[in-house]
Amino acid sequence: MEKAFDEELYDFWAKLPSEILSLIQTYITRERDYNILRFICKSWRCISVLHRQSPFPIDYLSLRSPLLMSSQGSRYNFFHPLHHTYYMQFPELSEDKIIYSKDGWLLIISGTVREEKQTFFFNSLTKMRIDLPILPYYCRFAKFSFSGLPTSKDYVVVGIQNYSIYVDIGVIKFGMDNWQIHEISLEENEITCWERFHVFSNPVIVDGCCYCLDVNGKVGIFDPNDVINSWKIVRKTLWRLRWSRDLLFQNFMVESDGELLAIFLTNDGRVYVYKLDELKLDWIKVKDLKEKVIYLSNASSWVEKGINSKNKIYFPLLYDDKALVFYSLSTRRYHSNGYDFSRNNFYDMKYLPHSSWIKIM
Repeated sequence: MEKAFDEELYDFWAKLPSEILSLIQTYITRERDYNILRFICKSWRCISVLHRQSPFPIDYLSLRSPLLMSSQGSRYNFFHPLHHTYYMQFPELSEDKIIYSKDGWLLIISGTVREEKQTFFFNSLTKMRIDLPILPYYCRFAKFSFSGLPTSKDYVVVGIQNYSIYVDIGVIKFGMDNWQIHEISLEENEITCWERFHVFSNPVIVDGCCYCLDVNGKVGIFDPNDVINSWKIVRKTLWRLRWSRDLLFQNFMVESDGELLAIFLTNDGRVYVYKLDELKLDWIKVKDLKEKVIYLSNASSWVEKGINSKNKIYFPLLYDDKALVFYSLSTRRYHSNGYDFSRNNFYDMKYLPHSSWIKIM
């Protein structure tokens, strides 16, 4: 009787879902315990887990920091701001592209330019997938964003693409069978010369409104529930931030405690941070982030209070192909943890355009 009970108990543990096993292993802090976990039984050795490539132990505090996720086919590298490097295999994402991420969820798109495209949510820890309606072939949205958890009934996904004389905006919400596609014609004074409205970063959704930053600092604003009637452009920013396209490398927009921040990165490595004054509809230069740290990438960006650091901006930049690079607003220079260097540009550093910040805890 006792033997039968032991076999039943063993069978119970051997059939634990891989999602639970993957979650358990993130709490292990010692290499010895990690190896013991994997040798419990055959099924536990087959789970897709995070493999460490550095001698540093995983601890709870370091896991609270975001990881920069970058793909190489079905293999994804995870770069920790301080010291760890991880990798994980995602065969189900081998030919897909991450277009946005938030709260541990990835927004994925698959399909070529000339065919209908499948969009779906994917949880990098549990591998849960939630399909969205097919995106028509004529929709070529370059930038995306979503608000709300994909598992809730109040999520909203927004896609945007601008052309010379109009802007296309797509919206999908819970319960909708098809994307809502809106075409907005730009006014004549919005498309003059190089100053026309040109979105260069992902939109940001705050309190039900969507904000889109263009290369010159102008902001397009609309309500996803009433795109056509609510669309407007904040024009006063244009004359304060007159960037040349040859000078601008990338810009980003993030929300911080209800305020909008714009970050401009130039080709020669200069960094400019501005805060939007919604009353005056103008930008205010920011020289100090105080206790905050900004994490930026083409697929996701956000601001949070620093755990072990402050007043920094992490870009999707690598030094020596393995160490994340940050820009300090205190020194106005680039640095990297673990390497003793200080530069005023990002020459000889690797920029990861197809990367995304995620949090696994």
